[in-house]
Amino acid sequence: MKHIKKTIVDRIKVILLVSLFVGVANLTNSHRLLAQDGVYQFKASGGNTKTSGKITEISPDGVTIAGKLVPASKIDRVSFSREPSDINRARDQMETGRYSDAIESLGKIDVTKLTPQMKPEVDFIRAFSMAQNSLRGGSTTPQEAGGVVAAFIDDHPTSWHLYPAVEQLGKLYFAIDRTDLAIGQFAKLSQCSWPKYQLNGSLQLGTLTMDKAADANAAFDSILNNNSNDDVTQLYKLLAKCEKARLAGIGGDPTTSLSKLNEMIATENSDNKLLFAHLYNALGAVHQKNSNWKEARTAYLHTDLLFATEAELHAEALFHLSKIWAQLDETDRAATARDTLKSRYRNSYWAGKL
Repeated sequence: MKHIKKTIVDRIKVILLVSLFVGVANLTNSHRLLAQDGVYQFKASGGNTKTSGKITEISPDGVTIAGKLVPASKIDRVSFSREPSDINRARDQMETGRYSDAIESLGKIDVTKLTPQMKPEVDFIRAFSMAQNSLRGGSTTPQEAGGVVAAFIDDHPTSWHLYPAVEQLGKLYFAIDRTDLAIGQFAKLSQCSWPKYQLNGSLQLGTLTMDKAADANAAFDSILNNNSNDDVTQLYKLLAKCEKARLAGIGGDPTTSLSKLNEMIATENSDNKLLFAHLYNALGAVHQKNSNWKEARTAYLHTDLLFATEAELHAEALFHLSKIWAQLDETDRAATARDTLKSRYRNSYWAGKL
């Protein structure tokens, strides 16, 4: 009987030991899975889907994970194995427009624990957050933000964030009235492989070179001649059509220009706030060029009252309204437009022109 009991006890011990080893092994495997890198891709239906594995290569064109290249244009975000929680917190804050909070979160990170793959991510979050803080009228000056963004581009030329950083640097150069430098950055974008940034680069080139009609038209035509038919390309084709009409209107053909702009206003969906802010600013510019002050005022007021969420275009509208109200002897309204521009967009190109 004692022998039988001893055998049973021994077997129980063996079973417990095996269970313990299996549990430890499963826990170890679980930690290995949790510690993997991750690339989150946009889904056509909304949200994102995650690919886990080891990231082996990063370039401006995309990220290679688990042997598969994910194009940068399809990436929502990238996370790295064992990255400090403050990186993810700062990333979330940046993506939700809490730029000051993102910068503060980055300050809590022990930089000695960052891997070579993590550092570009941290530097981009800081650079992008500082740029947006400045462009949205925050305490960061365009010069300060521009220095940080330029350093990011120089230090991390293979980052998958390169093209968004180049776009921010172009905007910051424009904010300090260095159009020549801004044009250089947008020219780089216009040649990149990321469709959204390529199209925006061409659009910005066109708007910044309207004093050279041939160059501007060539930039707009490069968008209109694009063979892609996705939503992003269709949007930029409408924007290029609008700005091409503006160019014609300020260049000597206001009748045709106004006809095209008013036709777009009548037929396009006004839920497209970016497009309609462009349309009404273009309409205002053509009327203003031809000294139609009341018509110009009404056009710019549409942007001011209905499409103010488009910050850069709203700042442009406020600048011109401050001049037009004065032209119409509405000095109080001119002062209100100037004050709004200086308080809300104090770091902008348009505030600098007051």
